[in-house]
Amino acid sequence: MTSTQSDPKAIPKTTPRAIPVQSRSSGSGGGSYGRSPSASGSYGKSPRARDGFGKSPRSFSSPRSCSFEEENYFSRSHTSSSPSNTARFHLADLECFHVGQVWHDTGIALVGDGDFSIRLHCQRQPVPAGVSKETADLVVCVGSGGTYRSLEEGTCIIGLTYRRHGTKKGKAFLVPEFCTCIVKDPKPVLISCGVAVLRKSASGENQLVLKRGSNSQALVAVKAKLYSMLNGLARGQMKHQVDDIIRGINMWSNFELDLLADMSATSMRCLFYNSSSKQQHYKEAWSSLFVSQPPSNAILRQLQEAAEEEMSRRRSSGATTEDQTRPWTLPKGNFCHPAQGDYEKPWECAGRELKAETGLSWSDMRPEAVFVDVPRPDSAVSMERFFVWRDDSLPTPESGESGGEKQWKWFSFEEASRKSSTAKAILGSVQCQDLMK
Repeated sequence: MTSTQSDPKAIPKTTPRAIPVQSRSSGSGGGSYGRSPSASGSYGKSPRARDGFGKSPRSFSSPRSCSFEEENYFSRSHTSSSPSNTARFHLADLECFHVGQVWHDTGIALVGDGDFSIRLHCQRQPVPAGVSKETADLVVCVGSGGTYRSLEEGTCIIGLTYRRHGTKKGKAFLVPEFCTCIVKDPKPVLISCGVAVLRKSASGENQLVLKRGSNSQALVAVKAKLYSMLNGLARGQMKHQVDDIIRGINMWSNFELDLLADMSATSMRCLFYNSSSKQQHYKEAWSSLFVSQPPSNAILRQLQEAAEEEMSRRRSSGATTEDQTRPWTLPKGNFCHPAQGDYEKPWECAGRELKAETGLSWSDMRPEAVFVDVPRPDSAVSMERFFVWRDDSLPTPESGESGGEKQWKWFSFEEASRKSSTAKAILGSVQCQDLMK
């Protein structure tokens, strides 16, 4: 194993605050704590986490060894009642955190193991003037001397010393202070959880629930820029470039283009409704920009005209890009651990996401529920867990809903497999086939 390299001089050296070495009583749970520096500079065993809320981190299931080189990923599928899922230990018992995803634009890395993940808020590698910091490497201090190393998918952070914090919405994340080392060690990390909802319809057809993506990837890629622009315009700052925002407008969904073409406070509120980032929610201060139609601001008129032109082009050509820009997929989402109390379990995450994205309540939510782990197609180390649930009494939505609300639909197994590669993999699993017998 080799350490990932980065310029140690790129970031000024800082001395992390000393963390007092604490002892662990003999009655505490099993597993060894990670290593953190003692006052003498040597590394002794002590808890790594400082819980800012006065509660020790929730125990969690131990990681399972699994390989993404297996031809049949479903050979690892089983029920949550296996020993690996019922074992409990503190977050501080993890010897290392594997990096599953790196979000350069938000400065966040998803780290964890095969049974959970949590957000790690990192520092950025400094970039030259004029270069967007959204592409900068995320780094963690190695050792108390202040040498920094870059994080990449497939690396492993050993001996991490961190602080536990919560956002304004009460969600937990970790802030790294330093670690023993960072090595290349690709291991699977559970990034998200969801539910594959099945039923046999009154006509005898096997069906699966898919939900429509809330935003196109083209909009997600520029949403932060659009947010920053509206903020600046509301403060009277007129120097803004719109080229980066409208460059990929041909891949926006019809729904998003309609909202941009409407260019009103209501439509902008709806456009930012599904934003998960705290920096991407509608601000009431923007309403002053939309008091007239068309808007008096030339920059907003340029955005509006670009959306109208694209919609006109699609109508004249008969083209539709809705399935490409807002694809149908299984309801799922990332872990959202509360800042206080127990960390979220995989089945709790799956049930919460199902309710949020479809309005359906998973009546069979329990640790023993059958699940299937599927590798993410865009990553060599990230995986998703889908709990398989059948309920023939579930209703059919009256119509496709719009706005910021849920949009989901029942599809036959054949049609669902065509629309989603993940759905195809789930429906091909032994667990799914057994439930539908």
